[in-house]
Amino acid sequence: MIKKQKSILSITSSILMLLVAFPMLLWCLNLINNASLDYDYGGVGCFAAGIMYVFSMVTGIAGLAFASRPHRQRWCRIPAYIQLAAAVLLIFPLGPYAALTLPPLLVLTILYLFGVGWREKEHTAMKGESHGKEKQ
Repeated sequence: MIKKQKSILSITSSILMLLVAFPMLLWCLNLINNASLDYDYGGVGCFAAGIMYVFSMVTGIAGLAFASRPHRQRWCRIPAYIQLAAAVLLIFPLGPYAALTLPPLLVLTILYLFGVGWREKEHTAMKGESHGKEKQ
């Protein structure tokens, strides 16, 4: 039952990532001029946030492609970790604009990571069990 709920959560968060990414990309690109006037690195940060939303489309597509294959979800975790780390690093260049541009990205990435699992618990447990059975 938990695997089915995680699969539903990963599919839902992937679809939401795809739906939110394009409007947020356009909004981040429209904020570049205003942010560059108000803050030193604001324009660069808004452009990088727009690029992060493009990358979130890739992460969402990977989540949809591998949602039913738990042995392939490691490939889904890697872009999500990269996306989460880059979003946290963007807080400095965005400054006050981080509160406007990053919440959808951070929330959906965290939901996505809960859906695909933060680390490989089941896969490593399976390896240990099969290895123990071979010795007997």
